Amino acid sequence: MKVFLDTNIFLEYFEQRREYQAVGRLLSAIEDGHVKAVVSVGCVYTLAYLIRMELKRQGIHRPEQTERLRSTLSTVLSMVTAVGVSHRRLQQGIGDPAFDDVEDSFQYQSALQAKCDSLVTINLRDYRGADTSKIEILSPTEFVDKYL
Repeated sequence: MKVFLDTNIFLEYFEQRREYQAVGRLLSAIEDGHVKAVVSVGCVYTLAYLIRMELKRQGIHRPEQTERLRSTLSTVLSMVTAVGVSHRRLQQGIGDPAFDDVEDSFQYQSALQAKCDSLVTINLRDYRGADTSKIEILSPTEFVDKYL
């Protein structure tokens, strides 16, 4: 099974929010090789920015900040495959009336292009207009309950 992870999955885990345990189980299944995980390149850019901002907030400066950022991103990329999205798919995402948030539409298009079976997100409502005949949209808890 190939699963696409929305960017918010990592934030949920890093910040130990409500679905932290389910995300932890999903990430363990990915690390163990039971699930293949995909993220968008945009997710990696966003994580780099957010992690750097959090390290700054914690009073951690360069070069330690850069080393921690590199270490965290290396860990993430050791677990997942980052995929791009074609120009055509970006255009489809921009014009897709099923999405109020274009960034979510880009994530959806990336997942479709990567031929993922499921897209896992914290914010199911962001994908309520998605065509679920093409890809299953699940929360981490739903994914864990159904597949792990």
